Amino acid sequence: MVRTAIQLFTLKDLDELTWELVSRVGQTSFDGVEMYKADFDAFEADDGIERTKQALTTGSLEVCSAHARAETIEEEFDDIVAACEAVGISRLVIPTYDGVAFETLEGIETAADRLGAIADSLAEYDIDLLYHNHTFEFGTVTGEDGPEVAFEVFVDRADGRFGFQPDVGLATHAGYDALKLLDVVSGQAPLVHLTDTVPDDDYLLHADVGTGAVDVDACAERAVKNGAEWLICENGRTDDAVASLEHGSEAFAELRSRVGDLSDSQ
Repeated sequence: MVRTAIQLFTLKDLDELTWELVSRVGQTSFDGVEMYKADFDAFEADDGIERTKQALTTGSLEVCSAHARAETIEEEFDDIVAACEAVGISRLVIPTYDGVAFETLEGIETAADRLGAIADSLAEYDIDLLYHNHTFEFGTVTGEDGPEVAFEVFVDRADGRFGFQPDVGLATHAGYDALKLLDVVSGQAPLVHLTDTVPDDDYLLHADVGTGAVDVDACAERAVKNGAEWLICENGRTDDAVASLEHGSEAFAELRSRVGDLSDSQ
């Protein structure tokens, strides 16, 4: 059965500690949470890790993954690994990258090699590395046979050294077909950001699922058929974090019910 989670960045505007946010999620139908670097910083507070672990247990939640930038993992490697081990995080996700790198083949190859090296280091601790797309990766670069989509080149250059966390809303905002994105990373994307967007509105880069242009049902079905284990909710542009949490919980519970049997048949 595919599981659902919410990226805690959705709740960033709430004046609450990490364990309090986890407790709040535990009162919804989500199966897990996805953390980001600010959550790791919060662990440094007194009893931060223990309170978070208790909130996860009480809410019957798992940490499906956590976001951390490449430079953060490189510069704070030991601390990041320790935090992952403390709360049971087995997947780290690079949430974005320097967009300039995706403007040339050389830049893409350098980025893929860098993430490959990080993935090798994390593998020693049984932590997998994934890459989460934004919008800039869907421009074109000049290849030997003419223009190519930068993200497609990047997946090819990754050559299985690390996986992917496709964000269907951001790809849609960039004008790239969300279902094609899921197919491009098929078998390499255990986590999918099932987000929505309003393409003509830069502020609504993310929107609550069902309120934008993404065919969420079709994306959920394709994601699960292609091997997704987690469908993750995020609205980093919400003006009402609590409402987005409640809306996401209901919407993703319905999605899980509709597509869950597909994962059982894989």
